[in-house]
Amino acid sequence: MSRRVGAALGVTAVVLATLFPALSAGAEDAPVGTPLSVNVTDGSTPSPTPAPTPGSSASPTAVVPVAGRSGGSPSTGGSGVGPAAGVGGGAGAPAGSGSATDEVNVAGMLYVGGVNASATPMLDPGEGTVSLWFTVRNASESAIDATATFWMDGAVFGNRLDTVENVPVAGLQPGESRVVSVDLHHGGQWTLLSAHATLTPPASVGGTALTPVTRDALVILFPWLLALIAVLLVLAVVLVRVLRSVLAPVPASAAAA
Repeated sequence: MSRRVGAALGVTAVVLATLFPALSAGAEDAPVGTPLSVNVTDGSTPSPTPAPTPGSSASPTAVVPVAGRSGGSPSTGGSGVGPAAGVGGGAGAPAGSGSATDEVNVAGMLYVGGVNASATPMLDPGEGTVSLWFTVRNASESAIDATATFWMDGAVFGNRLDTVENVPVAGLQPGESRVVSVDLHHGGQWTLLSAHATLTPPASVGGTALTPVTRDALVILFPWLLALIAVLLVLAVVLVRVLRSVLAPVPASAAAA
C-alpha cells in the first residue's frame, strides 16, 4: 500500500515539474527574505505629474508688492522699518528695500516717511557718527527731482553739530519709493541729539504747488567718556571710604586695654 502511495506521489511530482517548470525555477532562484510587492489598481489611468521646466521652481512663489499708507500726520521719530541704502550714501542705513509707515502727504504728490537714525560712538570724545535716512514716495504721474537737507543739534542747548545740504533725489519715477540717507558727524558727548531732515520738492508738479516738508527725530548717542568719568568718580569715593575705615586711628582706651 505504501509503495503505491509513494509511486503515485512520485508520478504527481514529475507531472507538476513538467507542466510548471517556471514555478520550480522561480522557487529555487528567489532569495530568502525577499519582500512581496503587490500593486492594486482600480482600472483608471493616473495623470502624469508635470516636470518642472529647466530654470524654474517646482513650486512658484507669488510676489505681492506692499504699498505704504496713503497719508499720515507728522510725528517725531522714525518708523523703525529698515530701508534700502540711500542716495546720500549713509553707511548706517541698512541694506534692502523698505517702506515707511509714518508718512506725510505733500499735496497728494509725494509721501515723506519719518526720520530713522543709527548712532555710533567714536574713540575721539569730540566725534560720533549718526546715520539718518527717510523714505520718499512719488504718487504723481511725473518724474520728480528734489533735494534733501540733514542737520543735527544738541537737544539740550540747541547747538548746531553738523549739516549736510543739497542731497540729490533725482529722477524719482511715478510709484517709486526711494531712501535718502547721510552720515552726520561730531556727535561728541552730547548724549541727546536732535536730528532733522527737510525734503525740498520742485515748486509745482502737474500744476499742483508743492512745499518743503521737515521730519524730526531724537537720537541717543552713548557718552562713553562721561560714563567712564562717572565710574572713576564712584570708584574713587569707594576707595577713600575703605582706606579711611582701615587706617582709622585706634582710641587710647582701646589701646590701653
